[in-house]
Parts: sequence; structure tokens; C-alpha cells
Amino acid sequence: MNVKAGDVVRFLNASGGGTVVRVDGKLAYVDDEDGFEVPVLMHECVVIQGETKKDKGGDAAVEEEEELVEYVEEPGNDASPQFYLAFLQGDKPGQVSGDLRVQAINDSNYFVFYTISNLRRDGDLDLFYHGTVEPNTKVALDKLAVTQLDDRQWQVNLTLFKKDKTYTNFQPVSEVVKIKATRFLKDNVFADNSYYHERAVLLPVIKGEFERKLEALSDKDISKVIQEKEAKPKVKKFARRDEPSILEVDLHIDELIDSTAGMSNGEIITIQLDRFKQVMADNQTNKGRKLVFIHGVGNGKLKTEVRKLLDRQYKKHNYQDASFQEYGYGATMVII
Repeated sequence: MNVKAGDVVRFLNASGGGTVVRVDGKLAYVDDEDGFEVPVLMHECVVIQGETKKDKGGDAAVEEEEELVEYVEEPGNDASPQFYLAFLQGDKPGQVSGDLRVQAINDSNYFVFYTISNLRRDGDLDLFYHGTVEPNTKVALDKLAVTQLDDRQWQVNLTLFKKDKTYTNFQPVSEVVKIKATRFLKDNVFADNSYYHERAVLLPVIKGEFERKLEALSDKDISKVIQEKEAKPKVKKFARRDEPSILEVDLHIDELIDSTAGMSNGEIITIQLDRFKQVMADNQTNKGRKLVFIHGVGNGKLKTEVRKLLDRQYKKHNYQDASFQEYGYGATMVII
């Protein structure tokens, strides 16, 4: 979603909101109800009122002429644009009667005009979706029953361009994406990813370097790689110690339970803190491991309670604000 200065937003994963005062990269700085300037990731903001202008008399009025919108470009993202179809679980995961949320991801600095059609057996097309996706954004396409996806082939055509500036000429992309409903009935096909706070199936349309190399391998090449790997000694006397990994734990209540209907704020925060304690207990022997607890900005109640527990029950572990660029003030990193 394109968020700009002057927009009134609410937070997607926390209570509260306010007016955007400035944008820096992927962060929007929001003047909240308490008068504090809070940094929040742009994709965690929902615009509820666009920017308004004031006329010469001082009253708020919406400009009739088209606004010049400046889109945020990510450095180094011009040479290898990527575009995905994303499938996210709906209300009945793993069931034939369930549904899937279908989205398009434009991971590039280009506008992408797209058409997505059903490829029939006779080669003709039935248009499903079309439109333009702004740079570095996601758009919702549809909500489909799993049964609607049985043995489908989608013809996806893409054209990349930029507005009001010179850009590299990429040939139009034309790819056939094969869809099988049975795939979405297996929970393990939905994987963690860098685009969502939930697991998803990502099908590449504009393929990255890894996907292109993988497709170029023949079955013979793949067998050779497997044989070479199996021929190598499985145990090394001197093995390099792996760096401690980072475990990301989302404490937002909608990530922990299906519904909060009828629950008090106290009951909700108890569930969140129980999850925190469970993760801490599971990792007590993993010396050097880093745990990132995402608690959001909101009114700061959950963050305060988490840090009280760290000060009282987990004094031997150091903690700090997690990466500002990735989480704003919305996460705490604990080092075991």
C-alpha cells in the first residue's frame, strides 16, 4: 500500500493509529493519539483517510488535479525484478471445503501491468484478473475455494515500466503457472517467507537467479549433484561452528488464537505472555541464540510486560530493541 505524508492511518497489527508525518524507506513515521512520533513498517499501516489540502481560505479541500505520487524505490532492485503469485490459507486450512486468498507480489522498482487468464485445453484464454501493481507492493486478487483450483493452468502476462523517468527495457513476461488443488491440502507446503507474517505458497512468475538455475538443470545433472553430495564424508573432524540463528516469534494475538470474541484485555495478554514464557523455556540451552519477540507498537502494554518478565525471571539474558529498520519500535531481541 502506498502511504504518504498527511495520510491518516491505523495500525494493522496493533491498536492505535494517527497521521503520517514523513516516510523514510519502508518506515512511516506516525504522529499518534498521544502526540508521539512512532516509526511503523508501511505494510502494517492501513490508510483510512487520504491526505487533504487546504485552500486559500484555510478550509480543507481535496485537490481535483492529479497528485504527483513519488514511489519508494529500493536500492539495487532494478536489475532483478521479481513477481509472485501468493496463496494464503483461509478459514478452513487443509480442507477441500476451505478457501485460499490469492495475491500478487511485485518485488521490484517497476510498475507491472498484468493479465492473468485461465489457459484452456484448446489454447484459448479466459481472462480472470488484470490491472497494474505499484512498485514494491502486494495486491489482493481473489478469494477462491480450493476446489476451484483443481488442475488449472494460468497464463500470466506482465509488462514492466516506470512513470516519468527513463528505465531499463525488460521484455514482456509470458509464463504458464500450473495450479493443483491437492497441493494446498498439505499444511507443510505453506512456508515462512519475507513478504507476510503468515505462511504462504509463493509461485514465481518472474524468476530469480536461483529458480532459473534450477530449471536449467536436467534430471541427469540433479542426479549427479545428489551422488556427489552422498559421496562426501558425512562427518568432519573439524567442522565450522554455525552462527546462532535468529528465531522470530510473533506475539500478536491473531497469530496465537483464532478468535478473541468475549475475551478481556487481561485474558488476551495472559495468552501472549504464556507464549513468551514457552519460547524462553524451549531455548534455555541454546546458548548464543537470538530470539526476536514481535509485540507491535500499540499502547506499549505487551512490550512493558515482556520486559518486566525479562528483568525479574530472566536476568541472566541480555535484551535490546530489535532491528529498527525491520521492526521500528515493535520488537525486542533476547540473547540466550
